Amino acid sequence: MARWIAASQQNFPPATAGKGFGEDDVLGFSPSFRDQENQVFGCEHYKRNCKIRAACCGKLYTCRFCHDKSSEHSMDRKATAEMMCMRCLKIQPVGPVCSTPSCGGLSMAKYYCSICKFFDDERTVYHCPFCNICRVGKGLGTDYFHCMTCNCCLSMKVVDHYCVENCMKTTCPVCSEFMFTSSTSVRILPCGHCIHAACFKEYTRSRSTCPSCIEPLGDVGTKPKPPNNREGNKPISDSRL
Repeated sequence: MARWIAASQQNFPPATAGKGFGEDDVLGFSPSFRDQENQVFGCEHYKRNCKIRAACCGKLYTCRFCHDKSSEHSMDRKATAEMMCMRCLKIQPVGPVCSTPSCGGLSMAKYYCSICKFFDDERTVYHCPFCNICRVGKGLGTDYFHCMTCNCCLSMKVVDHYCVENCMKTTCPVCSEFMFTSSTSVRILPCGHCIHAACFKEYTRSRSTCPSCIEPLGDVGTKPKPPNNREGNKPISDSRL
């Protein structure tokens, strides 16, 4: 406990200095666990060995989802400048490893993106320089490519698709969430419109037309005969992280 208080006096504004830190502390100056029983650091969203300090409010959270869940504002993860190693509790410049000698170069996660300030210790992730965000996948030219017209990453399995400019930079027609920055997988329809994969599955239980333009979707579950020579009904991008 004394170590936490000493570190807080050095790294936090005077208004919080001397305050006791614990599980319920609003600053988040304590470890969090993805697996409490096995002492695996992280949260319900990610496995990682650090917390990031939100530039907007100065509080420590394991990820942006944890921040947004308990705040009335959204976190700009790319603006992150500091992190806290959850082993030594040292607040330091954000980076791939802990700088404290006692941690011996402890990696914060298997994957770290210096642009997005993103850590992930469980999945295969890549950063798309065109989308300028991290996505689940092996990378451009391996299992994804970036369509400059649609302005999004598409699965290499999509041999041919109907381009719609900035097709993902809109809201899902079912749940209204902005799809380009959504953490949910997106699917392209034969007409070129996009929809969350989960929303598509639910929507097509009772409907067979695009919710945006009412164009027929084809035979859902099989490779459709594309209307007007368009190919669709294929997933185009895994989730943004």
